[in-house]
Amino acid sequence: MVLESLMMLLTLAAPQEAPDMRVAPTSLLSLAGPPTYQPQERAVGNWRIESALALDLAPIGALRQAIGSEPSQTPRCVKLNNYWCIKRAGWNGEIASDPDGHVAFSTAEEGAAVAALLLRRYYVDYKRHTAREIASRWAPTQCSASLNLSLGGPLVSRAGLSRMLPQRPLPMGLAPRGIANTLRARWLAAHGRGGVAFAATRVRSPTRQKKLDLEPAPAIAEGMGETPHKALVGGGASAAIAPFAPVADCSGDLIRINNYASHIAEGVAGSPDQDLHLFDEAGQPSENLAKVMTNMAAVEIGPLRARPALVSYAVSQLRLLTAADTLPK
Repeated sequence: MVLESLMMLLTLAAPQEAPDMRVAPTSLLSLAGPPTYQPQERAVGNWRIESALALDLAPIGALRQAIGSEPSQTPRCVKLNNYWCIKRAGWNGEIASDPDGHVAFSTAEEGAAVAALLLRRYYVDYKRHTAREIASRWAPTQCSASLNLSLGGPLVSRAGLSRMLPQRPLPMGLAPRGIANTLRARWLAAHGRGGVAFAATRVRSPTRQKKLDLEPAPAIAEGMGETPHKALVGGGASAAIAPFAPVADCSGDLIRINNYASHIAEGVAGSPDQDLHLFDEAGQPSENLAKVMTNMAAVEIGPLRARPALVSYAVSQLRLLTAADTLPK
């Protein structure tokens, strides 16, 4: 009750919006301890204080973050001071990484600065100018090797699904499972022309060849309203039927990337396939960079948001590094 009463008093006395700065009393920062990675919790030791200062929270929400009464479903990248879920690559401020390769940064400012730098590499060095190009690399699909993208690879699109399927029909004599892999087609593929098994087609004397009395194969695919014919159950024919190998369905990943790209482009470009204009010809960041960073953080750590002051700090640091030509390689 004492804690709840204190929080209520602080809420009533606090302004409606948090001030646009990252300033905290020394006593508050001392509660965080050193920025060390805690493997059991998959968190940096100071993440509570960092999130209270760096996330766009109401004063009461920031207080809850600081004292440890935050909701149980805190996004994992918040606990890593990594609001853009960047993967490890020896970045400044990188102190560890979780089992999935997400960086644990010493502070939220370090994570934001690296996110701005990485977006510059995407846009300036790798020529990824649209939201879809950025999203397809920032959060690549894991569905199928045929859709994994390299920095210079093709864009993720629904056309990628067609590349997973045969581009032309196989000749009848070369189709190992028949056409469309139906039960009838597989039976015919296993027995050759005229219903004669491949192993029995070579006979020593045509005069001694015995006529085989085979029953007709089913006319439709198994599982579509007709039970398998008794001639195909329990005998040698069933052993020759290879199991159906399903094609991986990447539609979920494609939808996810499309949604991510749409969020990146909000308020910046008319569509995910238009140039975001994040940097000018000299490589200096534009106002759009801060908007895109804010949009991306909202996706990665939703429903939480990075504070505008944190994003502005990262962009200003990048601008200074670019002007001085001291960007890390």
